[in-house]
This record gives sequence, structure tokens and C-alpha cells, in this order.
Amino acid sequence: MKYIVLFILVIIINSGFVYSQSKVSGKITDTENKPVYGANVVIEGTIDGATSDENGIYEFTTQKTGRFNLIVTAMGLSEKIVIIDINPGQDLIKDVKLTADEVKTEEIVVTASSFTSGENSKVTLTPLEIVRIPGADADLFRALTTFPGTNQVDEGSRISVRGGDPDEVLTILDQATLYNPFIFDNTYNTSSYSTIEPWGLRGINFTSGGFSAKFGNALSGVLDLKSYEMTRGRGMFLLAGIGASSLAGVWTSNDGMLGATFQANQSYLKPFFDLNGMTQEYSKVPEARGFGGTIAHKFSKTGYMKFYANYSGDRIGILSESPSFKGFYNSTNDNFFANYKVSFAPTAVSSLSAGVSFSAFDRKQDYGVLDSRNQDYYGKFRVDFSNPLTSKIEFNAGAEYEYSNSHLSGTYPLYFYDIAPDSRSEYVDTKNSTGRVGAYAEGLFRISDKFFAISGVRTDYHTLSKNINIDPRLSIGYQLNSYNAIRGAIGLYHQYPSLSQYQRTTDNNLYAESAIHYILGYEFNKENDIVFRVEGYYKDYRDLVTAFQDVQFPQQGNGFAKGIDVFLKGKIQNKLTAWISYAYSDSKRRRFDGGELYSSNYDITHNMSIVSSYNITNQWTVGASYKLSTGKPYTPVVSSIFDPVNDVYIPIYAQENSDRFPTYSRIDLNLQYITSLFDKFAVFFVALNNLLDTKNLYLISYNRNYTEKIEIRSNNKRIIYFGVGLQL
Repeated sequence: MKYIVLFILVIIINSGFVYSQSKVSGKITDTENKPVYGANVVIEGTIDGATSDENGIYEFTTQKTGRFNLIVTAMGLSEKIVIIDINPGQDLIKDVKLTADEVKTEEIVVTASSFTSGENSKVTLTPLEIVRIPGADADLFRALTTFPGTNQVDEGSRISVRGGDPDEVLTILDQATLYNPFIFDNTYNTSSYSTIEPWGLRGINFTSGGFSAKFGNALSGVLDLKSYEMTRGRGMFLLAGIGASSLAGVWTSNDGMLGATFQANQSYLKPFFDLNGMTQEYSKVPEARGFGGTIAHKFSKTGYMKFYANYSGDRIGILSESPSFKGFYNSTNDNFFANYKVSFAPTAVSSLSAGVSFSAFDRKQDYGVLDSRNQDYYGKFRVDFSNPLTSKIEFNAGAEYEYSNSHLSGTYPLYFYDIAPDSRSEYVDTKNSTGRVGAYAEGLFRISDKFFAISGVRTDYHTLSKNINIDPRLSIGYQLNSYNAIRGAIGLYHQYPSLSQYQRTTDNNLYAESAIHYILGYEFNKENDIVFRVEGYYKDYRDLVTAFQDVQFPQQGNGFAKGIDVFLKGKIQNKLTAWISYAYSDSKRRRFDGGELYSSNYDITHNMSIVSSYNITNQWTVGASYKLSTGKPYTPVVSSIFDPVNDVYIPIYAQENSDRFPTYSRIDLNLQYITSLFDKFAVFFVALNNLLDTKNLYLISYNRNYTEKIEIRSNNKRIIYFGVGLQL
């Protein structure tokens, strides 16, 4: 539905459905001649490969001819490289025997509250599943909202984790922090989309609590993403839809030591609106564009360096209605991000990686008297070191420095309730900057064959507030048997207020907000074909920065979030993948000690998602999803007072977040067809979002004197979208 670069590449990699000349197959076994399930088999320097089934059998087709290295990896077993000779039009059978891996630390990577995918982990979320989840629009963040503990914000890509604010979620890509990975973010009645493409990710680790000491300055969750060190194969791919198109390419040198990628995308929504009807009035039709790419170099057997740069931008002018003014809300956003990373192995078992990144975000908006510009700049340097000390102990350590600069300028309404063009206003021009220094050390302990622990501590120093924090953290896991495990975590977490909040103080006297996480859960996982998880949690919030409308309160806010997450996933190999998630959450805040508790802004009591994807044949795939959740809290207006001086009504509010939106629900469908077009791989897709055209709300507004409540319906009405992806 959005511009998704290399959508077809994802399907090529994961479905194994390609048009080729030779078939490569065989059986993967261990030293006891037992079949190895889930082994990754790939031709080095290409995207041609497969995964072994429960009988250890793998099979894939390839157009490659000649001599190649066949790389075979499996969890808990040593990687093996075998040489194969592929002759045109001839099938090749190659059996491979894997030996035990002497250094076993991977088993404790998947910890409490985590959903991961990667080369050596039991996969619970894959790139293929991301692009096939109906309603997710091939968006990584939207896909995550089908897992327990997460909620969408305004049906967009920003997510809230276990009752926390969306700003409490940290997104990391190859050691760099992504501060604004969205288009149309915080735009009136317009859903945001992420700019992260899932096709290039070799590891996805989303943690909704109890995360490692590696990560700081986050209170609720971490999305840790790792891309492929080197490109694989060559080719270009075109994706053309009714509302947007994208072009992407990948190139790898013959020796596999140098690689590059590029991608570009552009929206054009007129045909989309012609088909589905324009649901809003626009002065500037929504438009989004982006381009970027990578350059990677493998300079040794274990070392590589990679440079990544990306630009994204969006423009919109949408009719907005408030009690004091009805007019067009205009927004322009430009976002640039660049990251350079180098990694190598100082010894045979250790690894060292370092990265430096820069990002710039420029936002302009005007609505009524509001006419503002916000420019944010970020820089980061980070280094991480990992070294297994023994077969049972691994040591990790690292440090980082983060710089932030914010420049806020423009005209702002003097009173939040009076935003008409001729209302009273003030001109603001403020700049602020800060640095944060962080360091961590942690140990991964295999105490026994069944008992694992991760113990760590981190410290952070904030240069603006001159505040220092020390956060101890502990995660444990006990493997009851091959399929059953118990996991738990406890830890202290801090996050410094944003620079915009410091700009509202006189002496930068805000210190870090804090939360203590308590987590305990159980998991049943049978070769990832059946996964069942249940987990309880409690978050104790302290030192929260609180404000009501334009009034700043002392930093005495506190609260809690508690709940239970349940997840059940089933899979029938090459046919059906389905899961159901349910989350119960109770999230409350108070503005000061002894004050009244009120529901947090993202206190969604009940939240359920059902997702399924079914391969009718090797070519046809159909999917369906259903979401049902409690309506989000809001603060109603109970009366108003007329201000004759400014000719405006002043709203009087009830207790904060004392009312809720109606129950939210939505059904989405999609269909994909894989074939060849002009002797090239092609995929056709159709999506139908909000099948029943459910009238979910975006906002509760009021008439001029607040005597009439106005329900603003979400712009996500029933829509149909279709397109084609073609290998060039």
C-alpha cells in the first residue's frame, strides 16, 4: 500500500518460487545422522537458497552455473561451507552433515518480552510475514502492532508499548538511533508510515520490556534492527501501485567484496482517490518521496564497512476543524539520515563494531495563527565489543555519545483554545542542545544446560541537566524441556525529557524519568510451528514530566502500567501461518504525589489481533486480519466560559481521560499472485482495508461554544489498492 522497495525480493528470498534452470537439493543431518530442521542453505554471494524441513530436506532452483560455495548454518551447530558445481539444466543433490558448535551462547539471545528473527534464532517474525500481514501495508511497525503489548497511534506506524508514550520506544538500525523513521508523522487525520524497508534486514528484535543494558534512554521498548553486512546478488526491481511506485537495485562484485544498493520512491494519489473517493478536502494533496542507498566493502575475512544514506519527505494540506477555527492544516517534513559502520573480529571468537551516524529533521506547519518551524539535528558515535570467555560465559561492553540540537521558531497561539488567524499570539525563537554519554557492561551466562542469565549495568550522563544515572538489569531463562521455557526480567530504566520540554524550563532542572520493569512469562515453542506465550508485567513510573495543555507542572508525576500478554502462533509448512494475540493492560498516571490517578493517554484495556496467511498454491496467497480493541481515553469538555475580550469560548474539562472513544475494530484482506512476466519474476497484489467500512474515530471535537460534540471519523475508510512488482 505504501512505497515498498524490493517487495518482490522479499518473496523471492522467502518463498523459493523462482524461474531457473537447475534444481539444488539434499538433506541436512547432524553427527548422529538425525535430520536438522530449519537449517539455512544459500549459495554464497546470491539470494538463491532454502530452509530445511522437519526431515532435513532442502530444495531450491537457481539460474547460476559454475563452481560456488554452498553455505549451511543452523542453530546450535557450526557453519559449514561446501563447494558445489552447477551445470546448466542439470539437477544437483548435495547432502551436508553439521557438527556441534562448541561456543553456545545463542540460546539466551531470545529473552523476556522479545519477538525476534535472525540467522540463528527461532523466528517469530519474518520479512515475508511483514509484507503479507493484511492491513500492515508491508510496514514493519504496523506489523508489530499485531503482537501483544503494542498499539497503533492514530492507525499509523508509530506504536505505543504497554501503556507507555510512543516516545518511550527506541528504534536502532546497525547501532544508529532512528529519531524520525516516519512520513506524515503527527499530521492531522493522516496515518504515518515508516521509512524502514524490511527486505534488507537480517535481524529483527522487538522487545516490549526488560531489554538489555545495551540500550539506554528508553522507558518502554526497543526495536533493534540489523541489516545484511554485504549485498547478495544483482538485479533491479520495480513496484508500481495505484498510489505509489518504487525502483530499487542491488549490485555485488564478482568476488563478493564490494556491494551497493539504491532505492527511490514517489507517491501519486490522484488515481487512488479516483478509485476510492477523496474522503477529505485538501489544499495540497498528500505527497511523499524518498531515495537512498548503501555501499559496503568486505575488507577481510571477518571485517566489513558499510555506508548508508536515506532521504524522505512529505507534503500535505488537509482541512481541519477546531472550535475556534476551520481551515487547512499544512505540513512539510524533510528527513535525512546517514550511518557509517565498521565491524571486524579482533580474535577468532570476539567481535568489535563501531558506527557514526547523523540525522536532520525539518518540520514546517501552519494552521490558523500557528506558523512554526522545528529543526532537529542528531549525531551519534557508538562502539560495541563482544567476547565469549568460555563456552558458558560471554562478555559484552560498549559506549556511546549522542548529540542533540533543536531550533524552534515561529508564531504560536497565546492560548491553546484560540487558534484563529487573528487571535493573540507570540513569536518564539529558541535553540537548545545537549549531549548524552552512555556505557554498559553485561555478561551472558549459561549456568547449566537449562538455566541462562543476562546480567548487566549501564550508566548515562546528560550534559544539559548534568544528571547521571546507573541502571542495573537482569534477565533469566529456564528451559524446562525441548519445547517449554520460563523467562523473567527485572531492571531499572531512565529516559531524559525531550529538548522541547527543557525549552519550557528556566534552568534546565529536569532530570531523567524512570521506570522499573518486572516481567515473568512462559513459552511453548515447537520448532516455531507452534508458539504459545503468556507473560505478565508491571512497570513502576517515577519522576515523570507532566503538563496539562500549556501549563508546566513540577517533575513529580508517577504511575504504573500492568497487564498480561498472550500470543499463540501456528504454522503448517508452506501452507498456513496464523496467530492470535491478546493483551490486557491497566496504565495509570498522576501529576504529583498524592494526586488522583487517571488513565494514561495510551491505556488500551483490551487489545486483540488475529492474523492469517494461506498459500492456496505456490502462486496464490491470501491473507486476512482482524483487530478489536478498547477505545482510547480522552478528556471531555463539560462546559465553557465566554471571553468577550478575545471573542472565544474557554473550555472547562472533566477529569483527565475520564471518557473513551467507541470500541475500535477493523478487518483487512489481501491477495498475491506470483508468476512470470516477459520471462521475469512478477507478483501481482490486491489489498482491501477496512472491509466493513467500520467508522473508527480519529478525534472528538466540539462546536464553537462546546455545547455540541463532533466526532471526526478516521481517514482510514474502506479502500482498495492494487499493483505489480517486476524483476527487471
